[in-house]
Order: sequence, then structure tokens, then C-alpha cells
Amino acid sequence: MTRTHRRRHWFVAAALLAALAALLMAPPALADTATFNNPSSSNAHAIDEIYRAILGVTVTIFVLVGGWLVYSAIRFRERRGEVYPEPPQVHGSTRLEIGWTIVPVLILVGLSAFTFYKLPSVSDVPTRAMEIQVTAQQYSFTYTYPNGKHPASTDTNTLVVPVDVPIHLSLQSKDVIHDWWVEQLAQKTDVFPGRTTHTWFRADKTGTYIGQCAEFCGPGHATMQIVVKVVSKQDFDTYMADKAQ
Repeated sequence: MTRTHRRRHWFVAAALLAALAALLMAPPALADTATFNNPSSSNAHAIDEIYRAILGVTVTIFVLVGGWLVYSAIRFRERRGEVYPEPPQVHGSTRLEIGWTIVPVLILVGLSAFTFYKLPSVSDVPTRAMEIQVTAQQYSFTYTYPNGKHPASTDTNTLVVPVDVPIHLSLQSKDVIHDWWVEQLAQKTDVFPGRTTHTWFRADKTGTYIGQCAEFCGPGHATMQIVVKVVSKQDFDTYMADKAQ
């Protein structure tokens, strides 16, 4: 065996060991990343469907193109001891060039049409939504219910809402730019000083949902957590009567 072939074999062995090590280390390292969301609101469902459609198309293209490249590299690789004639020199194919121009355009048009079809479900606030005012400041959010009440003093950063009721949030900031985001309920919404922005959600099941200010707003940004507690309508009425201030 020549030195060149020894080096090639060592290189292949090292690449296989590196790939094996990456596969063994990937699950714990990526346990909380690149995972599908579990939406609990109709607008979050629409965002999730758009994401899955785009991911499905891109993964399919990656597998087809990557698979063809791997197949070609193996099938048509140069073998030792064989003499290969010069392949035919092809300078262009009008049909092929038209095809690989039209197909990506059609894919993009299809994804764009699907996205625009879903956008009203994401951004349009339903009628008869409960209006809640949200004020952001370093490093918390303050909530005001329609009757002027606020969350209980023991849990001022927790927004309590009823299940299956559309919630319309009007957001303002007292100081710097913040971002209200609970990924299972609604899209990211920037919150600006001197300007009102809007978002909404309608939780379809009870539970506690955790979010985070998604715009760096100062040294305490990491502690600016969002807690949304979704309860039954009866429990919400009891909360507003007994605990909200």
C-alpha cells in the first residue's frame, strides 16, 4: 500500500470517528434546540404550520440535492488502475437551465402563497376580544385588565386569562425597546416607548406558559420573564373578584 493510500485510509477513519462522536454528543447538547413547538393558540398554530411547510420543503430539497451529490461522488469516482476516456463536453442545455430556474420560482411562489394565506390568522385580532393593556419597563411587564384592575400584588408579573377567549394586548414601554413573546401563544411583538403595538392570542387549553423579553434591554434582560396563566372562565371570574386589585 502506498503512503498516499495509507493517508487516505487514516483520513477516512478519522472522519468516521468524528462523525460517530458528533452523533453521540449531539442529543444532550441539542436537547433544548431545534425542536418543534407545541402551540396552544390559533395564531401560534398558524405560525407553526408555516414553519413546518418551509422546513419540509427545504429538507426535501437538501436530501434530493445532497443525495444526488453523494451518489455521483461514489458512482463516478476514479478507481485505481482504470483508464477513463475524456467525457463528452457539454456546454449547456436550454431545457435544463429553464427547468432549474422555473422550479425554484414555483416553490417560492407556493411557499409565499401559503404564508400570505396564513398571515390573517396570525395578525388579525378577532372581534369581541378582551382588551388588556401591557406596560413594559426594566425589567418587568405590568398588566391592566378592562376594568382597570391589575394582577394580585403577590404575583404582579403573572397575566391570568380565561381559556378559549381571544386576548388583545396593547403594548407600550416606559423606557427602552422590549419584546413580548410567549412562543406557545403568540408571535414576537416589539414594545416601543411612545408608541402602541398590538398582538393577540386565544389559548385553547389551561396551563402556565412561560415567555421572555426577546429584545436586549439592559443588564437585567435575562430576568425579564413573562408568565401567562390560563384558567377556566369560572376560575378567572373568581380571580378577578377576589384577587385582582
